[in-house]
Amino acid sequence: MRFRTALVLLPALVLASCSTHKFVASAHPNGKPEVVIYMKGEGEDAQKVMEKVYYPNGQLEYVGRFENGVEHGEWMYYYEDGTKKYLENWENGLEQGIHYDYSPDGQVYRELHYDKGKLVKEVDRSRE
Repeated sequence: MRFRTALVLLPALVLASCSTHKFVASAHPNGKPEVVIYMKGEGEDAQKVMEKVYYPNGQLEYVGRFENGVEHGEWMYYYEDGTKKYLENWENGLEQGIHYDYSPDGQVYRELHYDKGKLVKEVDRSRE
């Protein structure tokens, strides 16, 4: 009976230890959040896993993820009206893959191609 109870509680304990905590690191003078950080873990073992930054009007300015303390995965930036501005991809703290720059009308106007943090190609679509 005790073994069965332990099996039932184990998933709950694992989920609790993996929970993410949200902290408002700073706020705009109007009281709206400016920087919101998401941490995983507790105490000194806690690690930042995501960051969101907001414009004073409350619109999301950018969101990005972290792994092992460095940028990792997709980072998305927005204009103040909510339209996409930039899309970056990161791998272990280095830009990797294609970075897209968007004009205010939502069209891609430039591609920056990265390989392990080095810019290897630029495509200017504004001249097409």
